[in-house]
Amino acid sequence: MNNSLTWSGPIAIGGGGGSGTRLVAEILIQLGFYMGSVLNFANDNLWFTLLFKRPKWFIKNAKKRESQIFKGLSIFEKAMKGSFRPRGDEFVFILRAAIEMSLFGHNYLGAGRGLWPLRQIVAMMRSQNPDPSRYIGWGWKEPNTHMYIPYLSRHFNNLRYIHIIRHGLDMAYSRNQTQLHSWGDFFGVRVPDSPTLLPHALLRYWVESNKRAIALGKELLNKRFLLLNFDELCLNPGQKISMLIDFLGLDTKCVNMDKLMRLPQFPQSAGRYKKYDLSVFDRDEIDAVRELGFTVDI
Repeated sequence: MNNSLTWSGPIAIGGGGGSGTRLVAEILIQLGFYMGSVLNFANDNLWFTLLFKRPKWFIKNAKKRESQIFKGLSIFEKAMKGSFRPRGDEFVFILRAAIEMSLFGHNYLGAGRGLWPLRQIVAMMRSQNPDPSRYIGWGWKEPNTHMYIPYLSRHFNNLRYIHIIRHGLDMAYSRNQTQLHSWGDFFGVRVPDSPTLLPHALLRYWVESNKRAIALGKELLNKRFLLLNFDELCLNPGQKISMLIDFLGLDTKCVNMDKLMRLPQFPQSAGRYKKYDLSVFDRDEIDAVRELGFTVDI
């Protein structure tokens, strides 16, 4: 029996930065999914980054001009399928995205400034249809994808979305602060002036962003939404990978489970929160971590 997709839409992967999305993307690549031709070391789809990792643009258009978000999704889909030959308004869209990225970058450190956006445009213009004999489906991974769930659910009739969540207290002490800087204002969480208050802000962002993604995923996608706990994936790789394969509509008998089970590895940062004094957090903050499925050792 050959693996075959039971759905025609893409598979999208999102979550907090540093939450384990790279691992899940690697599993999908090993399974035979086309995740894009221009990826970085973390398996991020850089075309999605160029078009959509633009917080001010997103907030502005989410309120007043949703059509612009859907235009971006149409462009992204065409590029992924190798059929992107832009019309006038499409070219204007990507040119504006490139100019914004060239000036400001795609994170608070300024990554992506300069010629980087132009290189992505050239790659998009040269995109070709992925060889169907090599792939069983297509999709992408970019952590910020979770911000676009309402629009993705409307643009792609058969989208399946995987949301990765990692222990909130470990994330509170992460050096990866990109999403807090990018989307914190959207959730009413400001980047604090004092470094000592940063764990509080990171944990608040973790709670609010994951609650939003989970609620939207369940409401809008139902069975096409999968919440995957990174810690449990590393602890019980066989069980969780089997669950993932079932979610994708594949047959576990037709994949190399031994190879896939070797991919999940606990990072050295796992459990790092245990090195810190958790009394700095309020009880409701600790309870929120537990409510989202994690044990807290105090």
